[in-house]
Amino acid sequence: MFKASHLRRTFLWRWWNFLCFIARGVRIHPTTVIDGRSEQITLNRGAKIGARVNIRLSASGELVLSNDVWLSHDVEIESSEKITIGAGTTVQRRATINGSVSIGSGCIIAPNVFISSGTHPFRVYPEKTIREQERLIIEERGDLSSLDRPISIGDDCWLGVNVVICPGVNIGRGSVVGANSVVLKDIPENTVCAGVPANIVGSR
Repeated sequence: MFKASHLRRTFLWRWWNFLCFIARGVRIHPTTVIDGRSEQITLNRGAKIGARVNIRLSASGELVLSNDVWLSHDVEIESSEKITIGAGTTVQRRATINGSVSIGSGCIIAPNVFISSGTHPFRVYPEKTIREQERLIIEERGDLSSLDRPISIGDDCWLGVNVVICPGVNIGRGSVVGANSVVLKDIPENTVCAGVPANIVGSR
């Protein structure tokens, strides 16, 4: 049976989206895959989406790109919650954003950055495998949303190449995260942090 989700992946559907977005002042590459209903996605004027970007939203997911947001090629976005990206923020190649994430205005997200508010359970039933723990949680709670811990990134932040932002982290306005860092805890405003795990190494 041919489903609407299949249509979204077809060549003609991508070109139709491409032309519609141009009319609204949005540039979207025809190789971009958008899997979600139109009412789930808000693309404001000046937004640019590069080649092979993959956007997948579940029935409850939502994506909002403010004015002049740029998603470079091969960026992946997936959510059953809400992802917002502020005006003028750039998300560079191969970055991944999952779950419930708020990114402020004027941010620089470098290549290969991984931002996810979700996680896999491994301590809930420690005697069981991770997959078995997931299955049990879904049986008990209906889904894995209880494991979701939203992430917030303030305006004017720079996340260096290969940075990982873990669930529940809040990064204050004007902060810089050095390359290859893993951020496990909140970062105050206007600070520079680096390392695994990331620690404050200076200020702006």
